[in-house]
Amino acid sequence: MAANISQSEVDCTCPVCCDIFTDPVVLLCGHSFCKCCLQEWWRQSGIHNCPMCKEIFPMAQPPRNLALRNLSDNLRRERTQRATSGTKDFCIQHSEKLKLFCQNDQQLICVICRDAQKHKKHNCVPINEAAEDHRTTIKVHLMHLKSTLGIYKSQKAKCDKMASHIKIQAQQTENTIKKEFQKLYQFLRAEEVARIDAVRKEEKVKSEAMNIRIVNLSAEISSLTDKIQTIEGEMKAEDFSFMLNVKSTMERSKFNLSEPHTPLGALLDEAKHLGNLLFAVWNKMKNLIKYTPLTLDPNTGYVNLTESECLTCVTNTVKIKPLPCNPERMANSEILASESFSSGKHSWDVEVSGYWAVGVAEQRTKQIYKRVWAIYMCACTDILRELTPKDYVKVISEDSFPQKIRVQLDYDKGILSFFDLDRKKTIHTIKYSFREPVFPYFREDSKILPFDVSVKIRQPT
Repeated sequence: MAANISQSEVDCTCPVCCDIFTDPVVLLCGHSFCKCCLQEWWRQSGIHNCPMCKEIFPMAQPPRNLALRNLSDNLRRERTQRATSGTKDFCIQHSEKLKLFCQNDQQLICVICRDAQKHKKHNCVPINEAAEDHRTTIKVHLMHLKSTLGIYKSQKAKCDKMASHIKIQAQQTENTIKKEFQKLYQFLRAEEVARIDAVRKEEKVKSEAMNIRIVNLSAEISSLTDKIQTIEGEMKAEDFSFMLNVKSTMERSKFNLSEPHTPLGALLDEAKHLGNLLFAVWNKMKNLIKYTPLTLDPNTGYVNLTESECLTCVTNTVKIKPLPCNPERMANSEILASESFSSGKHSWDVEVSGYWAVGVAEQRTKQIYKRVWAIYMCACTDILRELTPKDYVKVISEDSFPQKIRVQLDYDKGILSFFDLDRKKTIHTIKYSFREPVFPYFREDSKILPFDVSVKIRQPT
């Protein structure tokens, strides 16, 4: 190969990198080097001397050799043109036309290469056959890439909706906080400002997190789009050009991306800001405060439910609200409380009307509906029934229906009981050995009743 190098290329070769000069500079001794090569030489040696004759160079920067740069640029263009000329379809070793594709080595070869020792035992096929096989494989990869692109676009649309809803939640939460604090305006101004600031900070954090996710999804979508367009362009090339770059095309076409998922907890935690808001300052204004043991989580409420500002009452408005499809959201006019229980004894009072259900449930994960243990009023038959993973038809009562219910949970013993507050008698008891945290569960029109407030909270027995 050295014999084929012209004298001009020898004269324009940098002694350091042994390639055609790039931005050449000249030293006082007359030797020329690439600027970057000389700077790297000086950096490693720590002395500003000539790499060839070792003569010290006294100046800070060497002058550019413009004539040598122009000559080097011309030689580089000529070499590029030679490399891309019609000889590219001939074997470098045997000067024979490249007609075969070695499937073992994944490279184009000539008929002499096929009989050589290197490829003698390899599987070699005509270029057109290899091109067709690889196009088929890449088509499958391309289908996966397009499918993934669709998933990413769908995920971005969902995130766009969630980002908008976060701002709506923040505004609604802020308005509710302001209304509540009007009752204690002068005395609680400092507390109001602090809580609003917390909402805004959380909104900023979660909005930024969602915006980052949206930007990442947009980047992945753009990358996938460009990748697909590039692959499609390469596949339209002639067989020879296509097979010449088939290795890189195959690598780009492989499906190696994981499907995006909507993260849990992406929405604003309204319950944290609004739950038991007034009770948090009971020691200052306890006579004006009502305490409820639970707070509804709007992020789990079905799209036809409307929660009160204090998040203790839910009603079925029939009208479907444009809420994002976040993983926590329930179905069938259901909603969970924000609190979960994994041990101990707990109780809460609920006022119900219409067709309702109260009890406990495991939260949904990745859009999979989890198990429920409750009692409910059947809308079809006006019968009070049991609702469990194993049974939803067991009749509890056909003529006596409670309006105010106390739900009592003994998690450790696996006992869930329901007590009629008006008639002062037990309605029903469900026994089950719980293994996962459970959330208080509600369906349709339900209102969590407040407890009496005192210096010490006592759960009713």
